[in-house]
Amino acid sequence: MELWTLLGLISVVIVFLTFINGLGKRIPIMELMLLIAGLQWIVGPFLEYLNPIRHFRYYMYVKEQTYMTYVVPAYFVFAGGVLYGLQLIKKDRSFRIELLPKVKNYGLTVFGIGVFFDVISGFLPGTLGFFAFIVANFKFAGAIILFFSEDPKLKKIFYGALIYLFLSALQKAMFHDLILWSLFFYMFWALKHRPSNKQIYLTIILGLLSVSTLQTIKAAYRAKVWSGYQGNKLELFAGLFVDALFLNEMEVNEEEDLNNVRLNQGWIISAIMDEIPSRVPFQKGETVKEALLASILPRFLNPDKKKAGGQENFRKFTGLPLADGTSMGISIIGEAYGNFKVIGGILFMGLWGLFLVWYWKLLLNKIQRNIMFLAFLPIIFLQVVKAETELVVVLNHLIKASIVVFLFFWAVQRFLNWELRHEA
Repeated sequence: MELWTLLGLISVVIVFLTFINGLGKRIPIMELMLLIAGLQWIVGPFLEYLNPIRHFRYYMYVKEQTYMTYVVPAYFVFAGGVLYGLQLIKKDRSFRIELLPKVKNYGLTVFGIGVFFDVISGFLPGTLGFFAFIVANFKFAGAIILFFSEDPKLKKIFYGALIYLFLSALQKAMFHDLILWSLFFYMFWALKHRPSNKQIYLTIILGLLSVSTLQTIKAAYRAKVWSGYQGNKLELFAGLFVDALFLNEMEVNEEEDLNNVRLNQGWIISAIMDEIPSRVPFQKGETVKEALLASILPRFLNPDKKKAGGQENFRKFTGLPLADGTSMGISIIGEAYGNFKVIGGILFMGLWGLFLVWYWKLLLNKIQRNIMFLAFLPIIFLQVVKAETELVVVLNHLIKASIVVFLFFWAVQRFLNWELRHEA
């Protein structure tokens, strides 16, 4: 094992323990972001180098030493800056959650607004797609607020939202949002119930077992559903899930085992390191400039704005083909290398981490004056926590989701006279 690999694995363990320590005390979204990044940028590649699957495409394109010599220091700087910055912020440890039951009626309205936009989003023009997507997610913020209500009937909406997530995932055969929002919901559940470390670890073990089994059956389930399956999808899913738990994996999954590919973002990052600068020059900040413009200007003022999906940057940075209908991101750490080389990429990751801490502090200051804002943090950071997403998507979502949320609070206080402010 390379020294940088060992140091990288140790850093991920430290981040994991920091995340665990935050559960029940605060909402550790930033720690979750670092943990997901560490798993996909370091642990996944380590497993691939240790036991290659020898797939024609999903493999590490550069040697372990070359890869880890860049990625691990970049992760150190990124994670170290974020964790140090969080230590300097004390307000995130004093959420006045006892105030949330007082806004339960507002929470019910927020939930209703989210459900309404969820229903009508398919009928809105494409120009309103992002706005509708953000507001439709208000239903989850509303469910979180109601979870802290003293009314048992209102608290059930929280668990109903989880059931809705599960059924929606079954219908679409897409499970990413289910996993991510389940993590967010668990953070709020833990903040209220303050589980012991033993309970937290037990939950994590059960969660990992469920996610691993889900990954095993996902391809088979999608093949059935996307080919027009007309039967009961819940029964189909349950049957595959039970088979995967109690039968040999090969009996329920005809595809080659590519579970680590889903964890390993490193194959894309290594493809970037193999392509740049051998065949494509470093981009010298070009895609970073594009991301900044995209996050500030609407599309009608920026007609060259990149479309979601990451196809353009993926092809440019890796040199690999990608179908137009396939979404695949190059990750911020891969994009940093492709723009600024090794040292510049490491420094960029440090700056990115400092920016996120600064932004997090701004939001926490907002929460000190309006506790209801706490429930909207997952909506704002929905793309930020994803390790595979490139800068244009992350920054665009972060800024514009914040604008939508802030405008919502301004409107309800200005026109509906909602009393939300309290002393910090």
